[in-house]
Amino acid sequence: MRSIRRVALMLALGAWALPAAAQQKANDNIQAKLAKAAAANPGSVAANRSLGIWYYKAGRFAEARVPLEQARHLDPKDGVSALYAGLAAEQLKDFTAAKDAYNSYLSVGKTKSVRNDIRVRLVTVTKEEAKASAKEAVARESQIAQVPGSPTTVAVLPFTIGGADPNLQPLQVGLSDLVISDLAKTKKLTVVERDKIQAISDEIALSRSGQVDATTAVRAGKLIQAGRIVTGSLISTGPATAGSSSITMTSVTVNTQNSQTVGQGSNQNSTLDQLFSAEKALVRATFVDLGITLTPAEQQDVDRRPTQSLQAFLAYSRGLMSEDAGRLDEAARFFDNARSIDPGFNAALQRAQSASAQSQQTTAKIESGLRGTAEGQSVTAAVTGNSSGTAPLTNTLSSVVGDVNPTTTNSVAGTNSTSAAPPTTRPAAAEATGHDQPAPRTGQVTINITKP
Repeated sequence: MRSIRRVALMLALGAWALPAAAQQKANDNIQAKLAKAAAANPGSVAANRSLGIWYYKAGRFAEARVPLEQARHLDPKDGVSALYAGLAAEQLKDFTAAKDAYNSYLSVGKTKSVRNDIRVRLVTVTKEEAKASAKEAVARESQIAQVPGSPTTVAVLPFTIGGADPNLQPLQVGLSDLVISDLAKTKKLTVVERDKIQAISDEIALSRSGQVDATTAVRAGKLIQAGRIVTGSLISTGPATAGSSSITMTSVTVNTQNSQTVGQGSNQNSTLDQLFSAEKALVRATFVDLGITLTPAEQQDVDRRPTQSLQAFLAYSRGLMSEDAGRLDEAARFFDNARSIDPGFNAALQRAQSASAQSQQTTAKIESGLRGTAEGQSVTAAVTGNSSGTAPLTNTLSSVVGDVNPTTTNSVAGTNSTSAAPPTTRPAAAEATGHDQPAPRTGQVTINITKP
């Protein structure tokens, strides 16, 4: 009886293994076929693209990049090659290469929904690139420290928040975000993005316990390669709910090369209700310290306030903290809250939309956007082992229909080695489908054979 059960189990395992083995063999055959086609015709965009996509689908990302980059080199306007080169680079955590490829797709890609997804994805990739750059900078700190930063490159570090009210702690990122935005209003300065500053802050624990000493601040400035750094602090004597609570806000501008103080601003007789006025005063002092004279238009732009509501700004600041921690859904709720408190707070609206979109964005979603499009044919061709770049049936129908009624769409879809540039004016079909290049039309051909 036991022997019978053993035999039955072996038969069952064998029955399960056979399909898997057959599938593996089929996959190996497809890979071999595509590799052979690319080797036989190294100048073929379609052959290289198909092989690269197949490798990506198989999870062999490093191998995918070689033929995909070859396809991009052969035809810089081939959007699908750029897209999958970006996807493969991101999987390998080469975020700089991923950004380059994704931006290329934004220029030449033909599918509108994928372009929209890529724009959202670039926000995440940029943050990951900043984190990777911060790690690399710390690893190469001794070399980087020898290269002086430009005196017109400025980094604003997180503010130090003091006082008994913990509800004010989010202002450490909110105020620095506000100062960064104001300093960037002139083209005479290069202001380091907040993502890069936050990445360095996290890497060297800059804001641990809310303390930023002068030595650590200068170190951060050198790692970011900023010639000047701005540090700030806010001390409150009462709760955030009491707008009349007195505050002292100060800032210091430091030359990172010699650690010398360039200038400092102070606003000691303010209240929480005057927070935005105090911030504007510090910004004006910082411009003076940096030797920058604003034009009347720039001054007017700097004086403009994103919101008049302290509570809305606190909610916005909490959103920034949640975003920095990777809690995007939570960040979106805080930004939405800020917007509900002050409907005119446009920066909060933009952040809410961005955080919500990022939380739903994945590389799989980007790929899914190609389904049912002309560009999606290239992916289908790769999966099925067709090195010509188009699915056989679709290619045949396109040729037949094109012979009967030639169109721009047919001529573009029927091109195997290169991708044509998108039309300058979108046709009605593109408007109806939401894609810049709709899938090629299908057709029915009836052949009548008369009896001899």
